[in-house]
Amino acid sequence: MRSIAIYGKGGIGKSTILSNLTVALAERGHKVLQIGCDPKHDSTRLLLGGFTQSTVLDQLNSFGSISLDEVMLTGCHGIKCIESGGPEPGVGCAGRGVIQMVGLLKDCGLDTQKFDYVFFDVLGDVVCGGFAVPMRSGYANEIYIVTSGEFAALYAANNIARGLRKYSTPHGKLGGVIGNERGVKNERALITEFAKMIGTELIAYIPKSTLISEAELNSKTVMEYAPESELANIFRSLADIVEYRKSPVTPTPLSDEKLAHFVTEFNYGTKPAFTSRVKSAQRHPSVSSAQASISHLSFQKEEVDRSKGHIREISFPKRRETVYGCSLAGAYNAICQLKDAVTIMHAPQGCAYISLCTSMGISSYLNDKATALPNLLCTNMQERDMVFGGEKLLRDSILRIHSTLSPTAIFVITSCPAGIIGEDTNRIIEQLKNEGIEVLHVHSDGVMGGEFDAGMLGAYKFVAEQFIDESTSVIDDTINIVGEQNLSIMVDQNFAELTKILHYLGLKVNCRFIRNVSLGNIRNFKKAKVNIPATNNPMVQTLINFFETRFHMETLEAPLPLAFEQTTSFIRALGSKFAKESEADKLIVEAKTNYDRRLSSLREYFSGKRVLIYSTQNIDWLISTLIDLDVEIVKIGLYNQFYQRGPFSAKYEGKIKIEPNYSFEKHEQDILENHPDFVFMNYAPKHVVKGVKYDIFPIHPPTWGFYGGTDYVSRLLSTLKIPFIEGWKFDEHLFRSSS
Repeated sequence: MRSIAIYGKGGIGKSTILSNLTVALAERGHKVLQIGCDPKHDSTRLLLGGFTQSTVLDQLNSFGSISLDEVMLTGCHGIKCIESGGPEPGVGCAGRGVIQMVGLLKDCGLDTQKFDYVFFDVLGDVVCGGFAVPMRSGYANEIYIVTSGEFAALYAANNIARGLRKYSTPHGKLGGVIGNERGVKNERALITEFAKMIGTELIAYIPKSTLISEAELNSKTVMEYAPESELANIFRSLADIVEYRKSPVTPTPLSDEKLAHFVTEFNYGTKPAFTSRVKSAQRHPSVSSAQASISHLSFQKEEVDRSKGHIREISFPKRRETVYGCSLAGAYNAICQLKDAVTIMHAPQGCAYISLCTSMGISSYLNDKATALPNLLCTNMQERDMVFGGEKLLRDSILRIHSTLSPTAIFVITSCPAGIIGEDTNRIIEQLKNEGIEVLHVHSDGVMGGEFDAGMLGAYKFVAEQFIDESTSVIDDTINIVGEQNLSIMVDQNFAELTKILHYLGLKVNCRFIRNVSLGNIRNFKKAKVNIPATNNPMVQTLINFFETRFHMETLEAPLPLAFEQTTSFIRALGSKFAKESEADKLIVEAKTNYDRRLSSLREYFSGKRVLIYSTQNIDWLISTLIDLDVEIVKIGLYNQFYQRGPFSAKYEGKIKIEPNYSFEKHEQDILENHPDFVFMNYAPKHVVKGVKYDIFPIHPPTWGFYGGTDYVSRLLSTLKIPFIEGWKFDEHLFRSSS
């Protein structure tokens, strides 16, 4: 498969030339795909008989996804046609649309390998990150530039060569220049000389002809409209050159001043009457890189139209699906737990701040000497980086961290802005790798990469693939813990409780994936006999399945224990897996004695009480503890918007009234009808019913192990003993005047 991009100034005739070229190749029996990358979406019009097809971005905007059958049509001679499209004029970034189109086409099953030729028709007035995508590795391996002898066209061609040089290493990509006559003085000779100066040659020259206009008025290519014409034969000759081409070259673009001198001297024998006034830009020393402006946005339903003296309605955009954090923050939440690694966040400083605030383990240690290693550094992308690109900023940041901190590993994670402008992070990392600096790129791109859990899962898998040593031998009586909740303030206390249980059974932890570990711990991950999921939430279960299928590791089905009943099941499963049944039974018997003693002291306060529970996730630990205390659970309401994020146990269905898809608005009426003694909720209620005691309970109990449930109820009892109204509030009369 040959992948080729045609570049040139807008309106220079790229689409006309390319459409005739693809017909010439298709005539020979080649399978050809033509992809238009211009927001005008007119590249394939002549191939489709004047029909303007639905574009990839139109489909995405209208339906949220694309169908290959809808966006890939068949034109003359069986040529397949696709148009990227773009945003409305003056809105958004059309270059970003090209980036998105390429990814979407891959996702919806486009197999480019079944074609002999894949052509990209690309706007060349600007070579931004989006329109430069076809130049990059993995897309077009050959580039042809269309130009006339006009200065503007040559200027665009030179700029394209400048961008192409960046992506030509180590192999050249420029196949040649195609001239399109516009009636400029000495035009053919001028283009020929220009091509030589940038290191290539003029491979075809399309003469100015009314035949092109006539064919286009009939919505046809010249190849169809006048197949025996001399012009058609020129396109066939161009097809010969493309088909049997010489090796592409790396261009040597001219400076703007040299280009201007060349064009003027070539045609008029004189030098241009101007000189360059470009000065090197310097950052003002008083401007700090940390300075940032904040836009204050306000929204309102009505606005006064002062010119007409009345109030007009303002429409709001359609509400989008809620996103629970972004993949950038999720990825950092996982990677920040690697003690000997540094993360560089290629993002605005606000993204880094939010990610830092939502992650634990803010600082790490490089060695046993407790040398503090700040494990998050931000490139602090600003507006100018969105316009001009932030690749140099990223490269300089990596070099600075490498030279000053020398961490075991440097991870780069990217934010929305880096993805939107098409930052080629992989190219920077590849360059640094060639210089002996190992950098790892965790793809995230903020909300573009998904929500928080998606970022965590992607980072977990990436670290596993990069560092786990598959040749290590299993060590008996060892386990890995997978997917601890790093955002929980109790995570290390819970680990201490688990360690006590494991020590009693003669077991030890090999690796916590990923919590406060080194890359050496990750490399030895497969030394453990079994993986234990920290929770049964969908993200952790997906990660566990990944370890089973990718690394062929065993899993203990019972997740880490919550409250007495679940802890008992967990310990029995451990005992069975490691042939320590007697130790497990002994531990359970001892714990049962202590558990019953705790229940006895709590029953006098809670036995016979009626409880309503409103939850967002599985709360078996709370339900089992309340049942053991002889509490009557009147009803459990599951909030729909959260309930859909994880399964709820069916263990108590049929025994307790459980209402899924519960609405916040219903709980007050429920309370009035059922007269509960207590109401337990995950979130603070907007309104409370007088005389009813509320408690905001955690999604997980405060501690793992046998006593997590009773510890929570004991804390609740202490709260209930506090007077609802402080005594001093009844002393109001002491402050009243005697008069």
